[in-house]
Amino acid sequence: MTDTDVDTTDPAFHSARAALYAATAGAFVYPDEETLRELQSEDAVEGIEQAADRLGLASEAARFTAALADADASDLQSTYTDLFGLPTDEGTYPVVPYEGNYTAGEEIDKQQRRIAAVVGLLETVGLEPSDSFGERQDHVVTELELLQVAAGQRAVVADRADDPSENEVATEIQGIEAAALANHLAPFVPAMAHDLRETTDCEVYLAAADLAESLVELDDAVHPDPPTRPDELSPPGVTAR
Repeated sequence: MTDTDVDTTDPAFHSARAALYAATAGAFVYPDEETLRELQSEDAVEGIEQAADRLGLASEAARFTAALADADASDLQSTYTDLFGLPTDEGTYPVVPYEGNYTAGEEIDKQQRRIAAVVGLLETVGLEPSDSFGERQDHVVTELELLQVAAGQRAVVADRADDPSENEVATEIQGIEAAALANHLAPFVPAMAHDLRETTDCEVYLAAADLAESLVELDDAVHPDPPTRPDELSPPGVTAR
């Protein structure tokens, strides 16, 4: 699919985006048995594959659902902890799941500004940081969920296209998405995916990274340039390790 093939007024397009952002976010949370069962359920698999087919990401989704079908919760928990949960002897994570480490490097003040920017975007779509979520707010799960919610809102607005007042709302949400993609996910998710490929042979995380990277790149390509760019953005695509 190219950006010329995309009808951004189609509610189904935005629903498909929301479904895949939800699936990839689910893949990067700590994999307890309930979370894994939900991702492996027949309804979830069908929804992921239908959404991916709509967006031209069928092969990436097929790899992802096949990897999930064979996954064991205890094995996945161990791998998750090895990759994301415990620092190495050098004090770094094997794979860093935080955007600021990729886009701001090791400068703490710049990382804090990146996190504040993400929190601001969350607030614009009506999300608040959860007290039960023990991670920084620039965690990959948070940023994928941000796009999930925004895409869901676009689907609702697009479904009300006959109401002229919704055009302004759609434009506003599109701007939020564009800022989140260009300033945050686009320089982050592909770099994290690269680090995963260099670090693990776990098919679940490799397939999730592949799907997330393809989704973000597609989505970024079909969005206009964002209204503003953060002054702390460092060159994209760098590794955080």
